[in-house]
Amino acid sequence: MEGGRSQYEQTIIDEFNRLMDIARAARARGLDPAPEPEPGLAYDTASLVEGMVGPPGVAGRIRELSSRMEKDELAFRIAEEIALGQFGDLGGEEARAEQAIRTALAILTEGVTAAPIQGISRVVIRANPDGTRHLAIYYAGPIRSAGGTDQALSVVVADLVRRRLGLSPYRATEAEARRFVEEIRLYEREVARFQYNVSDADIIKAVLSL
Repeated sequence: MEGGRSQYEQTIIDEFNRLMDIARAARARGLDPAPEPEPGLAYDTASLVEGMVGPPGVAGRIRELSSRMEKDELAFRIAEEIALGQFGDLGGEEARAEQAIRTALAILTEGVTAAPIQGISRVVIRANPDGTRHLAIYYAGPIRSAGGTDQALSVVVADLVRRRLGLSPYRATEAEARRFVEEIRLYEREVARFQYNVSDADIIKAVLSL
């Protein structure tokens, strides 16, 4: 078969192309906002990641590294390379940071959830009270589709990215730390209690030690 594909794989591709031809003919009538069908065809995770979030050219690098790296290590390496500008400036360090985190999350989730696109609202560089700059990620509801482990890893990826960009850690104020306490206690009162009770002092210490 073409490209070493099995009869089963070729049948799926042929049927996909047949349905796409029908969709293109329907869209050509001009009754839809977009003139072309939205779905694209990706043959592996690398092309899926590039098609989903980019940047251009990342698919080849993912294929190159995936032969000798596990998925988690691969995500961190690609994020680092994007942050360091190996895929172009992309509009500045803030844009590189956002691209790096989205692409890493797409690799971690293998391009099959909405988390890399809709789960991250934006990534910005903000100022600490002492004038240094830190990286901030704004999450949205669809981040839940990534699962707890990959959600947490996206924060670790962000910390790697901010280090490569020469940014400082987030430095919380005393007022912000106490706001954390209030938010947690409000959740416990209004929604549900946690399995483990953390004292106010421990929460404040943790936030101030970020």
